Amino acid sequence: MSKTSKPVKSDIYKKHYYLKAFGDSLDEYLKSLTSGNLDNRFAEVFRLAGLKEGERVLDIGCGRGELLYFSLLKGASSVVGIDYSEAALSIAKKAIKTLPKDLQDKARLLRQDISLLKLEDKYDCCFLTDVVEHLTQSQLEYLFSELKEHLSERGRIIIHTAPNINWIRFEYPLKRFFTIPATIIKRLRKKKSYSPPEGGSFLKRILSYLDLYYRRDYYNYSPHMHINEQSPASLKRLLKSFDFDFKIWCEDGSSNIISIICKRFWGPDIWAIVRKKSEYYKR
Repeated sequence: MSKTSKPVKSDIYKKHYYLKAFGDSLDEYLKSLTSGNLDNRFAEVFRLAGLKEGERVLDIGCGRGELLYFSLLKGASSVVGIDYSEAALSIAKKAIKTLPKDLQDKARLLRQDISLLKLEDKYDCCFLTDVVEHLTQSQLEYLFSELKEHLSERGRIIIHTAPNINWIRFEYPLKRFFTIPATIIKRLRKKKSYSPPEGGSFLKRILSYLDLYYRRDYYNYSPHMHINEQSPASLKRLLKSFDFDFKIWCEDGSSNIISIICKRFWGPDIWAIVRKKSEYYKR
């Protein structure tokens, strides 16, 4: 999709956007936290972070607050969650309130525009999960300049962003190209529904009919929120411009043979571990 220099407005992120996975229920979300449930993506974030007791945590685009909640349970000395959405922070605040009082006191939630972000402390671990694609390029550049100044000597940034724009452009349509005959038959027999994309060109309608065009909606890679989707190469260029040390890779949970072959570059999930260049890691 095309990138834009116009920031996303905060009011697009409604309460039900954050709670849809829990049937739009705040109670179900809070129950999932207290039962210790952590979805696979966040579990992987923690595994990569290697969070140690006493470390200071920053979560940019903290959303519902899962990473803050479990960071405190894992022994973080302090956590700071920053988000642009009032709805997100309201939910995150309720999540933190379910913790014991001594842990609640270690948490701060801040509503801030990334373009005006001013960090004060040093952080050992910063989470950037599913936020990169929501920010303009100038916002990202400003954010990384702030983070570079406020990472501790052992500090690291854990990034997850999706979808990989190469997955949308190449792997998704390639995988479905081989199912075109079956798709047409199902359409003709009305066993597979079809609704044309709104405002789509004739070509887009044809691609959509053949299942070669990825359909987005408010909850699924919304084009109104995903204004700066990345490829491994574009994320690498950004991080190199700040002289970070980093490792970037892609993942694809599909067992499709094309996914297995192409996931290194085209996998839908892009991950990165980022650090400042430092003598600390040469010891």
